[in-house]
Amino acid sequence: MYYPVLPDTAFVPHAKGSQRVQRWLRWLHLAVEFARAAWILWRHFPRLQREEKLDQIRCWAKRVLLILQVEVSCQGAPPPGFAGLLVANHVSWLDILVIQSLTPGIFVAKDEVRRWPLVGSVAQACATIFVQRASARSARAMVDAGVAAFTQGYCVIGFPEGTSSDGCDVGAFHSNIFECAIKAQSPVQPLSVRYLNAQTGLPSEAPVFVGDTSLATSLQRVMASRSIQAQLHFGACIPAHGQSRKTLAAQAHQHVRRQLLSHRADHIAGV
Repeated sequence: MYYPVLPDTAFVPHAKGSQRVQRWLRWLHLAVEFARAAWILWRHFPRLQREEKLDQIRCWAKRVLLILQVEVSCQGAPPPGFAGLLVANHVSWLDILVIQSLTPGIFVAKDEVRRWPLVGSVAQACATIFVQRASARSARAMVDAGVAAFTQGYCVIGFPEGTSSDGCDVGAFHSNIFECAIKAQSPVQPLSVRYLNAQTGLPSEAPVFVGDTSLATSLQRVMASRSIQAQLHFGACIPAHGQSRKTLAAQAHQHVRRQLLSHRADHIAGV
């Protein structure tokens, strides 16, 4: 699956317009798209059926990615109507848009996201499951919310590393989130995410969101780059039957890490 970058001429009246005009028009389009999302979520979402909600989320994510000029390609896909746990390595806030554009669902996010300007409000309206770190009570609530989402036919999406990385490798997976799959006996879908420079084929640093980088700074880097390609690889689903949350976490981590290291080996070999 693949959808391309929207050409510059879609954002400016004349293809030869100044770069400054192009840049400001892209920012304007982005602001309008977030305002549009807020209107749909608060005005229309409560009246929509599940499939209609997922379709609205998918279309909105695709529109934002076009404005950001981020290409998306993927290998594989979850089973149709997948209502299980999807887990991925975490590189950037872009991961959420990229995944929602292909497999919309309910995200599990750290509680700090709730306080992000505008993004937090949109996340709350999308029924994001927020988790407070080091809180056993919050972890139990997350499990119950995840199971409830499965029973309603939703995919639950999480980043078990608990932090972000540069996408070249993946840290150990925390096992708490896998309790949802164990309790509901729902399958686990591993997913690897990486970002490349579409022109060179080398890893792109523009989307990487690590350390003390602010959301505003990261967004500016993405907007300044016009050659980001997000590559996703869906592994085989892992059944929860007969598993513990730790064995599920270990298997999912192995799937994701194997795929990321395979891509890195290909680049080193010049494939």
